[in-house]
Amino acid sequence: MEVLSRQTLGKGQDMYFDQEAFGKRLKELRNIKGMTQEELAEKVNITREHLGRLERGKYGCSIDLLIELSYTLNASTDYLLLGRNPDRDQDRKQLLQVISQLSDIARNM
Repeated sequence: MEVLSRQTLGKGQDMYFDQEAFGKRLKELRNIKGMTQEELAEKVNITREHLGRLERGKYGCSIDLLIELSYTLNASTDYLLLGRNPDRDQDRKQLLQVISQLSDIARNM
């Protein structure tokens, strides 16, 4: 089980969401898709300036915009928000099971 780390904001306030890390993941996914800021901004109906501020971690976004970004970039909201990739975790478990089964078969040959 993955444990989330908290960021201390001062005055006893803790937070799990890292806005700057969110922005870096957003920019990385946009670049992987080969899209400019202008292209992505147009697809999700925001300005290029707003997208730039999101990518620099200066702005947060609404749930609706998060879902639109997730859909447009073909990434889970978990990945965008927290950097977790549930599909990769499941794939890893399945791969380890197959390796274990193949090891058993090789031992019995």
